[in-house]
Amino acid sequence: MIAGRVAVAAMIATATALALGARAEPVPPAGAAATPVFATIAEAWTRGNARALVQHFGTRKVTISLPEGGAAGGQFSREQSYFILEDLFAAASTEEFTFVAIREPREQLATAFGVARRACRPRDRGGVVHDRVFVSLVLEDDRWVVSEIKSVR
Repeated sequence: MIAGRVAVAAMIATATALALGARAEPVPPAGAAATPVFATIAEAWTRGNARALVQHFGTRKVTISLPEGGAAGGQFSREQSYFILEDLFAAASTEEFTFVAIREPREQLATAFGVARRACRPRDRGGVVHDRVFVSLVLEDDRWVVSEIKSVR
């Protein structure tokens, strides 16, 4: 009985807050553009620096799908992500990693997306592999952190 009343009270409070203009998602603080984060991610990726790259990971798990020399797919902690990226950079040298499109968050959305063009040379075979890498950032405690990295050919 008490649990039912608590649930009803919570629904009323949520509905009231939304009616008064409260937002369910965090809103990016003024001037908190995600573009500089994408720039440092590109620099770290180009240098093959997994440690610098995971500095942009937060407390939540990150979805990673890098079939060409990396994880086939899954959600990984910051520590696991570090080793996945280390293995990726050891397996292939990056020749190019450039963000060709970045979508900053809109008014009420706390997610930013970037699409990078990647060229890498696998160390175990000849030739250059070209793909696109999608990176999404989310706001975590007023800081942009990586939530997903996905490679698509």
